[in-house]
Amino acid sequence: MPSHHRRTRTHSSGRIRVVEEETEEDSDLAKKSKIMVFKSMMSSTKLFVLVLLCMQNTMFTVLRRYSQGVLKEIYSKYEVLLVGELIKFVYSAYKISSQLSQGEKAVPKLRYLLKRSSKMAVLACIYGAMNILSFVALRNISAGMFTVFAQLKILTTATCSSVMLNR
Repeated sequence: MPSHHRRTRTHSSGRIRVVEEETEEDSDLAKKSKIMVFKSMMSSTKLFVLVLLCMQNTMFTVLRRYSQGVLKEIYSKYEVLLVGELIKFVYSAYKISSQLSQGEKAVPKLRYLLKRSSKMAVLACIYGAMNILSFVALRNISAGMFTVFAQLKILTTATCSSVMLNR
């Protein structure tokens, strides 16, 4: 049997009296509704990030192919990757420092995070090797085919993380 909670509100003039009855079922429904809205927002955020990653990956591939194939520019793939990683590092450091509480310093926080993320070094090395190999692959297959495989990589990673991590 559901329990009832009674709330009484009185208007400042004292004339209006509203009595609301709320059951536990109503409260549970409200909580479930809030959870569903939150999950829906998270789902749309995940979809937005996935589309953004696919677009970024596509533009990077097309620009690399255009610069090497059409413009015949010669540059070191290692330098391109290093600059890209430095841009990501600087942006991440900026975001971390902008979220610090008052009085907290950025350099000790960044050192702490670098020390705690040593387990990620293996994955970072694999990621770096994969990026270097992507330059070789782009020279040997068409930009369209490369983009399709790159998008599949992103979708496969997202699917595996969802399945393995139950997210």
